[in-house]
Amino acid sequence: MQYLEYRTHEDGPITSIHVEKGRVIIAMDFDVPGCHTRLHSHTFDHWMECTSGSARITIDGVVSVIKDGDRYLVAAHKQHDIYPLELDTVLRCIHEHDDIEAGKHDGIPLEWLHRLTDEAIA
Repeated sequence: MQYLEYRTHEDGPITSIHVEKGRVIIAMDFDVPGCHTRLHSHTFDHWMECTSGSARITIDGVVSVIKDGDRYLVAAHKQHDIYPLELDTVLRCIHEHDDIEAGKHDGIPLEWLHRLTDEAIA
């Protein structure tokens, strides 16, 4: 199940949400110079995976460079942000949970569920 693209904030990446059995995938394309994610946290664990390019990622004050193929676990309540080092860097946030099924809302974190049900921001 694929949803419309949106930006969570004016200088954020183009973002889309995809739901499949067992996981929710938030894809972020850092498509314009200067776009980034703001420092934030979630109430659930999720994976941060780089699928192209590279970025500086800060997790709970620790700065790392994430490159194509790298995957980091971001634990619940850990502050994190992302600043791409290359244009068109693409990262995916992946929340895995056995109860998630495409077309259903069980197992999807509430803050991401709201994005699925609210109108997309262009």
